[in-house]
Amino acid sequence: MKTRPRFLLLAGSWLVAASSVAAEPTPGQLLYNKHCLACHQADGGGVPNMQPAIVGGNWVKGDARALALFVMSGGFDSASRKDSDVGNVMPPFRQLADAELAAILTFIRQKFGEGATPVSAADVAEARRSDTGAASTAGGS
Repeated sequence: MKTRPRFLLLAGSWLVAASSVAAEPTPGQLLYNKHCLACHQADGGGVPNMQPAIVGGNWVKGDARALALFVMSGGFDSASRKDSDVGNVMPPFRQLADAELAAILTFIRQKFGEGATPVSAADVAEARRSDTGAASTAGGS
């Protein structure tokens, strides 16, 4: 009987350690929290009547390069292209490095885009090079 409490204590300690490791945020999640969370929220549901939801959105799970260009340009002309009745527009995020934007987009796609494939820094760089305005029709609703 004396070994049972010790075993439970060790098992409990292991569970606490395992849960703290699992809760460690990814670089993409940290960047999402810094740049996107205020508008799109932790659940990707947006802010009613202000900011659109991104969870399950076609832009999120569509072409990775089109999504990168969409985010870098602030949603193209997001005031007229938005899918919802929200009143705010997204600012451009062109200032982020390719790797930073790739990390955010990978996090968004995997969490809110039904497990869509990761986005690489090369995908973002290609989108940045192709920024001619022609991509504004790609990947839409």
